[in-house]
Amino acid sequence: MSLLINLKSGPLQTEVDKVLSCETNITLKGVKTLSFETLLTDELLEKVTNTDLVVNYEGDYYDVISVARSLSRGLYVLKIGCEHVSYRLNEYSKTSFVETGTPRQILEKILEDTEFQIGIVDSQTITTFEVNEESTVRSIILKLADKLNMDVGFDFYSVSLYRHKGREVPVEIIDDNVVSISKTVKTSRVNPAYSITIRNNKEITVGDELHLKFTKLGIDENVRLIGIKAKPYVSKNIELEVGESEATLEADLVKTEKETVSKNTSYYGVKISENNGLTIERGDNAAKIIMNADEFRMQALGGLGTLEDKLYFDPVSGNYKFKGSIEVIGGNININNQFIVDENGNAYMSGDATIYGGKYYAGQPGGSEGFSQMTANGFDVYNGSGDLKLKLGYTTEDEDFPFLQLGSGSGLTKDFGLVKKFSDGLWIGNSIPADDQGTFNAQEGYNGIFFKFSDNTAYVVKNTNMKNIYTGAAIAKFG
Repeated sequence: MSLLINLKSGPLQTEVDKVLSCETNITLKGVKTLSFETLLTDELLEKVTNTDLVVNYEGDYYDVISVARSLSRGLYVLKIGCEHVSYRLNEYSKTSFVETGTPRQILEKILEDTEFQIGIVDSQTITTFEVNEESTVRSIILKLADKLNMDVGFDFYSVSLYRHKGREVPVEIIDDNVVSISKTVKTSRVNPAYSITIRNNKEITVGDELHLKFTKLGIDENVRLIGIKAKPYVSKNIELEVGESEATLEADLVKTEKETVSKNTSYYGVKISENNGLTIERGDNAAKIIMNADEFRMQALGGLGTLEDKLYFDPVSGNYKFKGSIEVIGGNININNQFIVDENGNAYMSGDATIYGGKYYAGQPGGSEGFSQMTANGFDVYNGSGDLKLKLGYTTEDEDFPFLQLGSGSGLTKDFGLVKKFSDGLWIGNSIPADDQGTFNAQEGYNGIFFKFSDNTAYVVKNTNMKNIYTGAAIAKFG
């Protein structure tokens, strides 16, 4: 059986068929390593110059993590250390993670944007899984397995989750196939520790339930196989680790991180970094808070699916700004006791409180009701079609006289009825005199009645003609 060494890009580099030593280690917690020694040939000297390599061993793949050349006992030796390709999952990380679904659906979400696929997942239980600290994808997978009380399997470029990896019916481990066995009881451990070496049995796999029966040693127990160490090529014996697993390096790192506040690490969504100061972020990335000496921002997902500032401090203006809707449940809004909105939505103004400009609608947005609007020259009232129907105003060119304009048609260019104060009287007629100044003068286009203050007389006006309506005894008419 040869070891095939490939470039990570795929092509075969060389083949190793003479192995001086070899060690493998596989555990139920996901550890999977390989190391071996071979004679340093000219071909290996040329083609194994760095760690950008993958070793194919028994149909599985291991990344080369170390290459050592040495002279030992007169022999030039090449030693290569490897980790299973699943350790590449440590190169991917997530600041936090939350997902609800079956174990397969959750695992699929965890493996997004990686080169790995889902293998066997033999559970359909719906659950919510959440990690509130920055973690590698491999670490998240191990945490998921712990939460679900399932066994993890890394094979080829796939990740599997088992309710029980290996056989559940105990495999008998007895004198006939055992090289050595010992049982040690420690005060620091509740359960005893075993050291077992047996002759290689390819049917035994990590996760199997075992029955240990050695009467003279006082051993008659069922245990689980949680690790196998072997030396293929040079020995037919394998070492078994059974019982409870010791904490792995990955578990120790997670524990250390949980007990230490570190920069750029998320703790239940809270992170401290040099660039942003203190940030708090939801597990689903739907909301975020940023706080430091220069800025304060409360963000939420906007219409484009990206985070937008909703409440934030603008250091340029020195003001806090809000974007979005405000909902007040109970209580009231009180601004210096001059503008108050009570819990029922009633508004009260007092003192010098003022409302400037704007449009005032009777109904809801998009409705058919009209609106009122303050302008620089008065107050306008429009119907639901946007036609000006009433205008209270005053002329501003040297006279400052008030007028009342009554809309009778549609559109701003339509003729309107008009009541207007002049310096010498009052006009009731069409809208043209709205632009006149000072005293009243009949002009082309005029059509109405003018009440003159100086002679207490009413006149019918048509274009430039004015005729006294009241002569003391009769009514005057055009005709």
